[in-house]
Amino acid sequence: MKALKTAIHSLLNSYSGILFISEPGAGLVLLALSTLMDPNLGLSGLICVLSAYGFARLIGLKEDFLRLDYYIYNPLLVGLSVGYYFRLDPLTLLFIILLGIFTFLLTYGLSSFLSYYLRLPVLSLPFVIGSLVATLASYHYSNLLVTSLKPTFHYSVGGLPLWLEGFFRSLGAIFFMPHPLPGFIVFALILRFSRILALLAALGYFSGTLMAYLFTGSSYQVFSNPIHFNYVLISMALGGVFLIPSPRSYLLAILGAVVAVPITEASRVFWEKFGLPAFALPFNLVTLLFLYALIVSGFRKLTALYKGTPEKTLDHHLSFEIRFPSLVPEVDLPVSGRWLISQGPDGQFTHKGPWRHALDFVVADENGRTFAGEGMRPEDYYAYRKPVFSPVSGRVVEAVDGLPDEPPGSANRENPWGNHVVIYDLRGFYAVLAHFSPGTLRVKKGDWVVKGTVLGLCGSSGYAPEPHLHFHIQHGPEIGSPTLPFVFSGYLEEGLFKDFSLPVEGSTVEPLAPDKALKKRLNLLLGQKLAYSLYENGSLFGEIALSVEMAPDGTFYLTDGQSRLYFALKEKAFYFLSFEGRKSSPLKWLFLAAPKVPLALKPGLRWEDSLPLEIGLSGFKKEWYLFLISFYPRYFQIKARYESQSLLDFSGKINLNNEKIETKTVLAEDVGFEEIEIKIKNRIYQLRRKR
Repeated sequence: MKALKTAIHSLLNSYSGILFISEPGAGLVLLALSTLMDPNLGLSGLICVLSAYGFARLIGLKEDFLRLDYYIYNPLLVGLSVGYYFRLDPLTLLFIILLGIFTFLLTYGLSSFLSYYLRLPVLSLPFVIGSLVATLASYHYSNLLVTSLKPTFHYSVGGLPLWLEGFFRSLGAIFFMPHPLPGFIVFALILRFSRILALLAALGYFSGTLMAYLFTGSSYQVFSNPIHFNYVLISMALGGVFLIPSPRSYLLAILGAVVAVPITEASRVFWEKFGLPAFALPFNLVTLLFLYALIVSGFRKLTALYKGTPEKTLDHHLSFEIRFPSLVPEVDLPVSGRWLISQGPDGQFTHKGPWRHALDFVVADENGRTFAGEGMRPEDYYAYRKPVFSPVSGRVVEAVDGLPDEPPGSANRENPWGNHVVIYDLRGFYAVLAHFSPGTLRVKKGDWVVKGTVLGLCGSSGYAPEPHLHFHIQHGPEIGSPTLPFVFSGYLEEGLFKDFSLPVEGSTVEPLAPDKALKKRLNLLLGQKLAYSLYENGSLFGEIALSVEMAPDGTFYLTDGQSRLYFALKEKAFYFLSFEGRKSSPLKWLFLAAPKVPLALKPGLRWEDSLPLEIGLSGFKKEWYLFLISFYPRYFQIKARYESQSLLDFSGKINLNNEKIETKTVLAEDVGFEEIEIKIKNRIYQLRRKR
């Protein structure tokens, strides 16, 4: 049964995947549309995709692997092209089956090559090659019943303006149905599942077609040419799929469509000389060239994980960008106890220019004073000879000791770094800690250290008017190399748990020591099963059985068999990462109640989080906001605040567009979550562990 379900899911997604939408419902509509409008066409596509899927299962490819749309939609497109040009009979059926297997193998090989060597998607390049092979081979297969080697299009449709008829005709041509009615249905489907893709489809078509009009001067000629669907696909791919949707991606989408105009006409003229259609060659060529240039140039808004629609991808990206800024290294605090950030990045004293990304740590009392008594001696300062710890794991590449501590108010300008340690982290950067007290270094050049290793004691050697610790990371091993931005993985700032961030100047910070027992409770292991009862306003209305499974990319998730809630246990906290599945799934309750759980709960501990819109919103409001944030990324955010009541429970308040959601979470004594409570308006939803 599971294999059949997977097969149906893959089949339907092969149809919707052509439009960059991972929605089986959309695939079902497209399957029905192609079959009803032209049974010969629809059946040919269906047979071809089934033969490819059957062959993939025959050679042992896993089900999750087959959910990747492009492995199946390329054979589908080849089947549609054969069904468009040839009548379906037993011989054509055999021809289609062979082409389905060939196209799948071609997709498998090309996708591996392009992704490994060039980091590029395969797109529909196998379809272009497979369809050309089919057309060329057919010249010697006289037993195949050819309906037409060259398509004949009927342009006259009453009641529609020429420009609108041409737009719909091009959309229909994506599925080899170059007529306004199927094109209208295709556009309605795109609009239903993604406003961003609908906008891009229109932008791509009309920008490309208007540019073609400038070259030809004939509106009838350009608006009656269904091969302009290439402009639609280029715009959708660049503007909303492979790039994070934004005004810049929309501009690149328009440029891509415009650049494709002469390429489309040139490919059409060239191939037609040999009696061959151009298919989607311009789309593949232009999109791949744009993407390669963007990858090589280091474009920062490339899509790392496509979530099925541009809206979901953008929501996921913005949420991750706030919660887990991955473009900078994360390190641990190099101190223990409470320390004051006396100078931060772009500080008023020495953190300037190439050395701007740095922090200075001192110890201050409740009055903000950093010393006791007169402060005339280094010993008067609270930071003096406090232990300094390694913030990274790596190799010590430089350790300087022996320089004297400077008296308060003076500084060594000749040796500004004083006694210092430089550690090479295997992630490709160097950590620098400076101003150690002489004779206190406990490491030497060549030593391997791990996070938390005591390096030495804080002092005032070098350019240090008072005892303090200087810390930064840099590109190269030479002391004084330009600094790099960084974040701390987890710490307390004024009693608030912070992660993947940097404390501001003037704030008081202290490290977070993870509770091993709590970490064990939240260490959900592969294969574990958890059962819960579901309540609404105190009344039992259902049950849910959850299991821990692993995705092909190595990430773990909780699933009820229909929806997935991805999670990760990191060094300082447990996180729910993203959600996929049914809108009404109780797994969303877990995300709302416990998106982040610090691994050191204690009464009064507070923390904040930013949740994806997909979790907190629904209906038209969600669709509207997901569209708007492509233009204004900070237009709408779901902010959540949590506070721990004890070692095992905490509560939360979520501000959801002037609607307040209150949550309560109780952790289990053994593993996982004992109880989750969500209060929305006058309704209370509860998820209670079954024993």
